Amino acid sequence: MRKPFEQHLYDKHDNPAKEKLVELLEREGHTIRNVSENYYADVVSEKGGITVYSEAEVKTAWKDTWPETWAEIRIPERKKRLLDKYDSNVNFYVFNSSLSQCWLIRGSQMTDEKLKPAFGRQIRKGEKFFHIDYTEAELVVV
Repeated sequence: MRKPFEQHLYDKHDNPAKEKLVELLEREGHTIRNVSENYYADVVSEKGGITVYSEAEVKTAWKDTWPETWAEIRIPERKKRLLDKYDSNVNFYVFNSSLSQCWLIRGSQMTDEKLKPAFGRQIRKGEKFFHIDYTEAELVVV
């Protein structure tokens, strides 16, 4: 069970988040190799001779600082295709709505044990997410 793809949300958030991710990766010494839309990683970069796959998404309900009442970061189960393709060698960057901060979550953290249903207004009954405790993620100020 998954929420249907919403083109208008993709159009609004995908390019700005990718641009911010490229900026962040370049600041960290990555050479950007590919940002073309191909249904897989948003950004392919290289650092120290190692290819790095990165995925950006925006959590629109996260406005400025991370709310203390949110114990976990949820990443949709549909992103598992990236873990499968890149053998967990993919990093997920979950940005706030202003793109001023993001959580970095490594693919190796997204295990089957962390995949479970979630509940919320915008979540379909039975839809699964990876539930990552925010204390296990790295907060990056962009």
